[in-house]
Parts: sequence; C-alpha cells; structure tokens
Amino acid sequence: MFNDFKNKFDFYIRTKTKFSKKNYSGNINNPESEYLFEILTNYFPIDFQESISVLDIGSKNWAYVKGEYDFFKNYSTQLILDGVEIDAYRLNSNFYSRYEIAQFYIKNLQGVNNEINYYPDNLLNINKKYDYIIWLLPFITIYPLQKWGLPKKYFMPEKLLKHAYRLLNKQMLIINQTESEMNIQKELLDKLNFKYEYLGEIKSSSSLFKEKRFGFIIKK
Repeated sequence: MFNDFKNKFDFYIRTKTKFSKKNYSGNINNPESEYLFEILTNYFPIDFQESISVLDIGSKNWAYVKGEYDFFKNYSTQLILDGVEIDAYRLNSNFYSRYEIAQFYIKNLQGVNNEINYYPDNLLNINKKYDYIIWLLPFITIYPLQKWGLPKKYFMPEKLLKHAYRLLNKQMLIINQTESEMNIQKELLDKLNFKYEYLGEIKSSSSLFKEKRFGFIIKK
C-alpha cells in the first residue's frame, strides 16, 4: 500500500512539473537500436508498401527508435512512426527526462517523406489506426509495473491489449521477458481469441539482456 501511494505521488509530481535538463546528446547508433533492427529483420517479415504507419507502445526514452526507423524505411517510401509513453517525464540519474532524451533520438530521423512523433500519453488516448504495432515488454504482471514506479491503477493488461488491437490494421509484435510472462501473455491472447503466431524464444547476437525473451505476432 505504501509503495503504491509513493508511486502515485511521484507520478503526479513528475507529470505536472515535467522537469528536465535540456539539449540531451548521446549516441544515435546505440546497442538497443541495433538489437531491435536485428529482431525486426529476423522475426517480423512484412511487404513493401508506399506508405506505412507504425506505433511503438511503451517507448520509454525511445533510444531504439533508429532501429525501427531503419527497418520500416526499407519497406516504404513514406513512414509515420509514433511512440507513446505514459511515464515520459520520469527522470534518469542525469536529470534528463525520457521525453527530452527521446527528442534527441528522433530529431535526426525526421524528413520530407517520414514523420516521427513521441506522445507523452496513455495508450488509451491514442485513437489513430496503424499498419503495424511494436510492443516491447508489456506489463503483464503487476510487480514490474510497480517496480518501474507506476501506480497500480495503470495495471490493465487486458484493456490495453484490446485497445491496441482496435488500432491495428495488419500485424502487432509483442515481446515478453521470461517464460512465466510469456505464458501469461499467451493465456490472455487465447482468452481474447486473437489470431496470433507464437515465435518462441527471440534470439539475437546481442548480450544486452540476462532474461530470455519470447515473441508473438498478432494478426488482423
């Protein structure tokens, strides 16, 4: 109870103040970006089309956005790439917010034939349709949600998944961490009677993560 009260208070303060240092700079070609490009290339086959719209759910500081951008630009001449993060004003130890860091990662990717947006918002407030959705490590159990500092009222995996599915035109990639979370995800997909392909363990050349990861492709 105390932890949830603390999370509520902290979340309220950071979303109201939106404090952050400005003008973040870093390495656009970071390992997270390279990891995601590899995963999409190996596990998310799509066809070329003139225009593609993509939503990334739970983007955090979107340090991996270039991996998504590079992948989807290979399959389109016009790209709309949106990220949504409910806790966008959480501060890193360097006092830059996720929002400020995300602006750095997307600023060099904007162009005439592509549009990249980072929304500091609740997924439930997003109502645009997207061809593809990427959802890395959704909160499928309450512990990691509270560990990351969110109030427990935001733990609603079924409601969020149903909403994401309503936004979807073609395919959604979900990646879970640990076998236990994968099994819970599978039970939820079966309960909702969604058409999906289980990808098994997601393997890569990266050594960024200690826990095994597992994937699903949900299809419309």
